[in-house]
Amino acid sequence: MPRSSPFTAGPGSRPDVADQDRTKSTYALQWNRYRIIRPDEDRATFRNHTGLEAGDLSGGVVLDAGCGMGRYLRVAAESPASLVVGLDLSLAVTSAAETTAGHPRVAVVQGDLLRPPFPVGAFDHVYSLGVLDHTPDPRCAFHALAPLLKPGGRIVVWVYPREHRAVEMVMNAQRAVSTRLPLAILEPLCRLLAPVGALKRRMTQSPSRLIERLGVALHVATIGVSMHPDAEVRICDTLDWYAPRYLTRHTAEEVMGWFREAGLVEIIDLGRDPAFFHQGQGRGVNIAGRRPRESSPATLAEKTQGNV
Repeated sequence: MPRSSPFTAGPGSRPDVADQDRTKSTYALQWNRYRIIRPDEDRATFRNHTGLEAGDLSGGVVLDAGCGMGRYLRVAAESPASLVVGLDLSLAVTSAAETTAGHPRVAVVQGDLLRPPFPVGAFDHVYSLGVLDHTPDPRCAFHALAPLLKPGGRIVVWVYPREHRAVEMVMNAQRAVSTRLPLAILEPLCRLLAPVGALKRRMTQSPSRLIERLGVALHVATIGVSMHPDAEVRICDTLDWYAPRYLTRHTAEEVMGWFREAGLVEIIDLGRDPAFFHQGQGRGVNIAGRRPRESSPATLAEKTQGNV
């Protein structure tokens, strides 16, 4: 069971019972079956997506908003932060608690990002990597997280990017089918598709221009099939793409607008010149911003709520 924390989780928001149940089931299955801790990759990805080094968290209270099985929660827990809190909607919190069991300054909480069970002004750092785009309303979820920052606190998010219209049509057509498949069927299919991801990786890295172009065409046709070099991660990432009912794509301008609506400052686009741990790692919309040092928690909460 998840360890206790100084916070009490409240009731989750359920805008659509069936879709929320699918979300919970997907991530309970994914993160309790696939314990894809890859320390070097996890540390590099955390650094690239948050723009933070371990020392930047020193003495702070940190929130991993949508911690899953705790791969980045574990990285944050290796820092000299005073407390690192993981929040997730699903029973992935069980896996996250086990992943971080050796770190005494970690608390894991089951709860909803749309109704985070924490007081305003509770955190020095909030990060949400690949999670807001799996909520019913990513903008509202962001506006629920922003008031949790202390004065001068920093928040960073990573979400899927909006693609060319033709690619979006392929994505939507694939997911119109995959999201209706029972997980008991979809998960084995993702296992069967893992070799396709390996083939795509080899083809797109080929010195032959023709083979490389054919690899790109195969990738577009099977856009959700991961090309990660690790077979287990490929299966997990492919399931992560095809299973959730909620999966939205966004532009940098749109997400930066959320930050401005919330009254945040020092807004930067970390995804403009992204660093990757391995070739083929997915790009995303990756924005960071800070709460003004002179603002009060109540003021920021009121401003944020007024924009939701």
